[in-house]
Amino acid sequence: MAKKRIALFGGSFDPIHTDHVNIAKACHEQLGFEEVWLVPAYLNPFKKKQNSIIKDRLSMLKIIESQNSFIRINEYEIRNQRATSTFETVSYILEHYPENDFAFIMGSDQLDNFEKWNEFDKLIKLVPFKVFKRQSAINQIIVDKYNLEVFEFNNNFLSSTKIRNLIDLDKQIPEINDYINYNLLYLHERLENQMDQERYLHCLNVGTMAKELALVWGESEQKAFIAGTLHDVTKRWDEQKSHWYLEHYMPGLLLEPKQVWHSFTGYLHLQKDWLIKDTEILQAVFNHTVGSPDMTRLDMIIFCADKISVERNYPNVEYFRNLCFENLEQGFKELLQMQYDRSIADHGVENIGKMLINTVKYWIENEEN
Repeated sequence: MAKKRIALFGGSFDPIHTDHVNIAKACHEQLGFEEVWLVPAYLNPFKKKQNSIIKDRLSMLKIIESQNSFIRINEYEIRNQRATSTFETVSYILEHYPENDFAFIMGSDQLDNFEKWNEFDKLIKLVPFKVFKRQSAINQIIVDKYNLEVFEFNNNFLSSTKIRNLIDLDKQIPEINDYINYNLLYLHERLENQMDQERYLHCLNVGTMAKELALVWGESEQKAFIAGTLHDVTKRWDEQKSHWYLEHYMPGLLLEPKQVWHSFTGYLHLQKDWLIKDTEILQAVFNHTVGSPDMTRLDMIIFCADKISVERNYPNVEYFRNLCFENLEQGFKELLQMQYDRSIADHGVENIGKMLINTVKYWIENEEN
C-alpha cells in the first residue's frame, strides 16, 4: 500500500494569513500532497516571544482547518511548551507516523538562516525540503548547495508582521481578521505608534469600564470592551492626517470643531483600515464625544465609560460613576450636560459644533420642555 504523502508546514502563524494558506493549497493542488500538517511553534527558536497566546493562534488555525479538508494541525511543539527545533519535531513525526511519506515546507525568506537551524547537518538528510518563493530575490547559493526545489504559488507578499501592523488587511483571510479584531489581538503593535503611553492606558481603562457597564445593562460585554478600548484610536493623529480622512470620506464633518474630529476619524480608521464591520461598535466610537439624538444603550455606555474611567479624577467623578451604574440614561444626560458646559467655557458656544448642540437639544432641552 502506497504511503500517504504529507507536507509539514511549521511556523509561528502569528497570525496565519492568506499566503500561508496559498502555500498549503499549492502543496495539495500542484505538488500532490494529500494532506498538509500545520505545525505551530510554541516559540520560534529565532524569536524572543510570540505576539499572541497559544489559545488564539490555535483558534485561528482551526478556522483554516475547518475551511480546507486537506489541512490538519499537529500540536507536537505546542504540547512541548518550549522552543522546539525543527530537527526534533521532524524526528518525532517520522518515528510516530511511519506509515506516511513526509516533506518539509519552508519559505524562501528562511534560506539565509537555513544552515543555522539546530542540528542542520542531520536535518537536511532526514526529510526532503520544498521551498516556496516568498520574495522576488532568494538565496540561490543555498538552493544550489543543497539541491533544493523551489516553487511558485499565488503570492500576495504578505507577512504576519504586516498583518499585525494593519498593512494589506484587504488581502487577509476575512474570518481571521474578524477573529483578531473581535479579540483585540496585536493591540499594542497597532496602537503603540499612534498614541503615547498615557492615552494607551486610558483606552484600556475605558474598555474595562465599558465592559463593566455592559454587564450591568445587558449589552454585549465584548462589543463594549472593543469599542471602549478603541474609542480614542486616532486621538493623537496630527491635523493633516485627520483632515485627509474627513475630506475623503465625510467632508461635511470638517465643519465640526477639531477637538472632536477623533470620534469621526476613529470610526473611519476602524472601518477602512482595521476592516471592522460591526456597525454597533463603529457607531459607539463615532458617538463617544458629542453623541447624537439616536444614541443606543451601547453608545451611552462608551460615552459614559470615557468620562468615568478609573484614572479620571475630577470633582464629583465618583457621583457620576455610581449614577451610570444605577441609571445609565440619567448618567449619560448629566455627563452630556457637564461636557456641554465645559465646552462652552473652554471654546465659546459659537465654537462647539452643531452636533453637540443637537444632542443636548434632543436629550436635555426637549425633556425639560
